[in-house]
Amino acid sequence: MSVDFLRLIPTAPQLVPDTAAQQMTLQLFKSFVPQADRVYLRVTDDVEFVDPGSNLEQIFCPVCLSYLETRWWQQAMDTAYCTRFNELMVIVPCCGAVCSLNDLRYECPAGFARFILEARQPNTELDNSQIHLLEQMLGCPLRKIWAHY
Repeated sequence: MSVDFLRLIPTAPQLVPDTAAQQMTLQLFKSFVPQADRVYLRVTDDVEFVDPGSNLEQIFCPVCLSYLETRWWQQAMDTAYCTRFNELMVIVPCCGAVCSLNDLRYECPAGFARFILEARQPNTELDNSQIHLLEQMLGCPLRKIWAHY
C-alpha cells in the first residue's frame, strides 16, 4: 500500500520555532487537513534530509539550472551526512558555483530541516493563503514537500 505525506519545513535548515508557535501552528495545520490519517510535528536534534520519496525525479543547479548527476549528488550527500548535515555547502560541478544542498532545485521539492510539520494521507492540497498563515505563525518561510512511498 502506498502512502502520501505533506511536509512543511522552514527554508532555513537549523531553524526551530519556539514551542508556543509550534503548538499553535500544529492546531491550524490540523484544521487545514481534516481528513488526514495523522497530523504531527517533529523536532530533531540534528538536521535531516526531508525527501519526497518516489516523487524525486531530478536535481538541478540553482545557478545555471543544469542537471546534476545522481552520483555527484549522492557523494555530496554522503559528505554532508558526515557532518550531520550541519555543513551543506557544495561546489556544483556544472558551473563551479558554491551553494547549499538545501538550495538545489529538487523536482519534486526536498530540503533539510530540524522542524517538520507532517500530515499522513492529507487528501487535500494547501493553498498559498494557508501556507502564508502558517508562515506568519511560525515567523519563517516554509517549503512544501509532497512525499510518496
